Amino acid sequence: MIDRVATELRSRVTPWLQTREGVACVSVFFGVSWVLWAALGAPLITAVLIAAFLAVLVSLAARLWESLTAPDATPFSRAEDPVQGGVKVQQDSKAGFWRDGGGFLGGNRIWFAGTGCPPCQLRPDTYLQLRAWRAQADLPVFVARAGQRQWWWWGNAFYWEAGDCRPDDVAALLEMLERDDEQAIEWEFEAHLATPIPRDVRHLVYERDRGRCLACGSAELVQYDRVTPWSTGGGNEPRNIRLLCARCTRRRTLGRQDRTQATSGSA
Repeated sequence: MIDRVATELRSRVTPWLQTREGVACVSVFFGVSWVLWAALGAPLITAVLIAAFLAVLVSLAARLWESLTAPDATPFSRAEDPVQGGVKVQQDSKAGFWRDGGGFLGGNRIWFAGTGCPPCQLRPDTYLQLRAWRAQADLPVFVARAGQRQWWWWGNAFYWEAGDCRPDDVAALLEMLERDDEQAIEWEFEAHLATPIPRDVRHLVYERDRGRCLACGSAELVQYDRVTPWSTGGGNEPRNIRLLCARCTRRRTLGRQDRTQATSGSA
């Protein structure tokens, strides 16, 4: 129990301490505490409480600043029907990343938006990790989710799909898309891939898992993952759905591929 609580705290606090908000809050807390206690002779508990109150004010100011300076959603990024026709995967020529320097205390921010995906912010280290995965070119890279759509980065383009697919599923679909084989895509969805997870189930699972990856506790790039894949009999029941981050989903997919290759080699 203690280890789980410690892991949860690390997963929440460590990324926050790497932000300008976290650095500012910690600096204010220790700076004010030292001034009040060591320099002015205030009781320690009083100094700590005042410093904590001011640190909370700094945090609130930082979040207010971020919300007020977030970029407006462009017309193409506003929510729309996730499924157009029968094909549930396609290239998104309007999707992409951009930077701005309008963050708290002049922080550098990285944003992503796509067709039907309002601007979502990524930490700089997360963006660098996405670029590193993309350079490996072994699997499509999960970037964002909005509504029933998931966006993937593959090669020099972005794609969305509306089937709650895994990275290896998306790779197979993109190969069909490159061949312009819509019939094969339709067959793949109907025969092997899942129908989208219902909205009420997604909401229940998100609340149950506290919006964090069950494997590592990360709150970034979380995806809905089926414990038992749809193709092997898994359904959309809440007990079969969990949250995993992109890193853990990728690790699970690569591990499954390695086991499949080892089984094929031994045969």
